[in-house]
Amino acid sequence: MELLGLLGDAGHLARAVGGLLVLGMALAFSPTTFGIEIGAVEDGRRTRTRVIVIAAAVALAATLLAVLFVLVSPNTLHALWTGRVRTILTQRWFDAAVGLLLIMVGSIQWRRARRPRRPRPPGRLERPRVLFGVVLANSLLSTTSPATMYLVVRTIGTTRPVLWLPEYVIFLIGLALPYTVLAVALTRIPPFARRVAAATAALSRRDLRRPLAVVIIVVGLALLVWSSIALVRAS
Repeated sequence: MELLGLLGDAGHLARAVGGLLVLGMALAFSPTTFGIEIGAVEDGRRTRTRVIVIAAAVALAATLLAVLFVLVSPNTLHALWTGRVRTILTQRWFDAAVGLLLIMVGSIQWRRARRPRRPRPPGRLERPRVLFGVVLANSLLSTTSPATMYLVVRTIGTTRPVLWLPEYVIFLIGLALPYTVLAVALTRIPPFARRVAAATAALSRRDLRRPLAVVIIVVGLALLVWSSIALVRAS
């Protein structure tokens, strides 16, 4: 029986690996953070330290959001007291509430996109503490990070508690991968670095607020519809 349980856990972990890696890379994808990284490593000094600081800041923001999604459940403390692991991940009503919240956030983001973007003053983040704080704040205030982290928590929660830590580590690997690859390419391949710099400059001139708002609304609608169907079937 123990062998079958281990094989079952291995199968669940293998199925979750791809999705968690993709979610990690999706959370890492931020034109602002990539721009910060390009500016931080372009002089070639303390590149490894700066990349680690950037990845650590995004990882901390992701962890804080994940903890928040777990703690907001009214049944979490009861689950811990009784030994029954039933967090928000099994509560369809919470899925519906999060879906509705994401629709509202996306709608607000769409309306705000009508205003012109605020110009960001150029600057270089030399101090690791300043770099960490800027990246952490950008990750926490991003409108896409909460939606991505809810999907991460939702995915991990479908498996046994013994797999939660290794699955989250896999997610963190996916999160750090884009920053690592970008840093290696920028420092080892000069033609690529020039192309990335040009692409980043072009991307920074584009207003992506409305496309991101659409993505958030679509994710919210999907959660709302899926949870509503599940609630109707359960009633």
